[in-house]
Amino acid sequence: MSDISQQSLVPVAQYLRMSKEHQRYSIRNQARAISAYAGQHGFNIVKTYTDPGESGLTLRERPGLQALLADVIKPSRPFERILVLDVSRWGRFQNLDQSGHYEFICFEAGVPVIYCAEQFENDGTPVMALLKQIKRLQAAEYSRELSSKVLYAQLLQAKIGHKLGGPRRFGFVRVLVDEHDQPIQKLERGQTKALNNQRVVYAIGPDEEVKVIRDIFTWYTRDRMSIRQIVKRLTDLGIPAGDRAAWSESLVRRILSDELVLGIYVFNRTTQRLKTKPRKNPPEALVKTKVMDPIISRVQFESAARRLRIRRHDVPPEENLAAVSRLLRTKGYLTGKLIDQCLYTPSSSVLLRQFGSIHRVYELLGYNPEGWWRPRRGATPATRDELLIRLRELHERVGYVNEQVINSDPTVPSVSIFQHHFGKLTEAYRLAGIPCGRTELQRLGHERLKAQRRGEPPRKITTPRWPELASRFSDEDLLECLRRLHKQHGFVTAQIIREDDYAPTPMLFAARFGSLLKAYACAGLENRRFNIWSRAGKAKAAERRAKKLELDRGQMGGVAFEPGRLEH
Repeated sequence: MSDISQQSLVPVAQYLRMSKEHQRYSIRNQARAISAYAGQHGFNIVKTYTDPGESGLTLRERPGLQALLADVIKPSRPFERILVLDVSRWGRFQNLDQSGHYEFICFEAGVPVIYCAEQFENDGTPVMALLKQIKRLQAAEYSRELSSKVLYAQLLQAKIGHKLGGPRRFGFVRVLVDEHDQPIQKLERGQTKALNNQRVVYAIGPDEEVKVIRDIFTWYTRDRMSIRQIVKRLTDLGIPAGDRAAWSESLVRRILSDELVLGIYVFNRTTQRLKTKPRKNPPEALVKTKVMDPIISRVQFESAARRLRIRRHDVPPEENLAAVSRLLRTKGYLTGKLIDQCLYTPSSSVLLRQFGSIHRVYELLGYNPEGWWRPRRGATPATRDELLIRLRELHERVGYVNEQVINSDPTVPSVSIFQHHFGKLTEAYRLAGIPCGRTELQRLGHERLKAQRRGEPPRKITTPRWPELASRFSDEDLLECLRRLHKQHGFVTAQIIREDDYAPTPMLFAARFGSLLKAYACAGLENRRFNIWSRAGKAKAAERRAKKLELDRGQMGGVAFEPGRLEH
């Protein structure tokens, strides 16, 4: 090797990986073995990629291998070979094709992978390819066997009450014990066991945290507080959240559902073997061990568990429909707000996601709420214009509209539909060209009430034909009309506009300018409601005084006076 010049050496890169610090082949040992192999075969190591303490089951947790594959496909890479200690260091992928795929990327780019400690040459011959595939299978099988052994040992430890991983839980402390289960010390946050023969167990924590747990169960079961309300109360009282920075709904829910408050340690709730996605285990796979005395009674815990199951996820639609049916039998009616406030029914948003609409839920239950609009001959108004047309037709037919009239008529949508599309009902009135002002609606209501008391039918107000009116009057025409009426009467009101033979209906002014007051302002007239009413009142009072004076004069002119009597 000494006669080989430095320029004739082939530039190579080395990849080093280990999953644990106490492994036989550490990063340093791997580098020494690869360096010796490179010196014997005329290679010069110019770059090193390392994954210390990373599992070989996946690629996403190995930045070193990701960087290597990214540099391989670059045309200006500084190396021509890749040196790896053995097949297992390249990866213990459970899918053998995945390991071969990453190696093929390097081979296709002209950078073959060389395994320094293997007994075969990676030359692509059928026999060597078969041996390499067997080595990959052995590496993957080693991880599977190790995973099974570790899980078996963890289940044995859980059955005798030893805690396995994770931080402490609120209301409890971790205690370090020896091989005879004798306590050694209490573990603080961040501390772990140091020796293999030591174990960790749970014990009841500080009295103040235990009291908080009991208060949480009392608030949730007896006072029927929601989890959000409990979080707010704990935050307002300034109660510490243990090792957490602040209280959260997930923390309170975990306390309410944790069987450790009954003195039972539960293990093997989920499984995540070989870096796969975690999945929940069936109830028969759980390991439950009695480790301490309970701090909550079984009755109170079961009461909280029943209430927690009400709001659980992934509930079948049949169960949710049965819960809503129970609410209907209890109350006799249904609304979205009532469903959301009920403790044992899903929220209306869940019902919308499962059934498409709240009306579909009503149909399945056979419930027909009063005022619920059903489309006529299947013709559902799809646009705002269609809704306004239905509203005008109802106004023409009845003579007036209000919430009761709209909800009781089956040919138009309910009030909530108009509020959803237009924000408020008066806005739909305005766009439809029917009376919408509060004062005008009150006046019309008083007129109908008076007519009802007299036994007369209410005066019908025909809906103006907005397209024809809009084409007949421009904005300047409307403003000039207001100025003419103001010059004639001294003020302008809706009644004056309505009684004038040459003026359009007041609703046209409101529809064109937004309101009558805005139309007055555009015309340069008085637009303060109080001043207009004052002038109108003064004018009416003066008219009444004039009529009275004229009447008095007429009565006085028809009386015969005797002059002799006047002299006396």
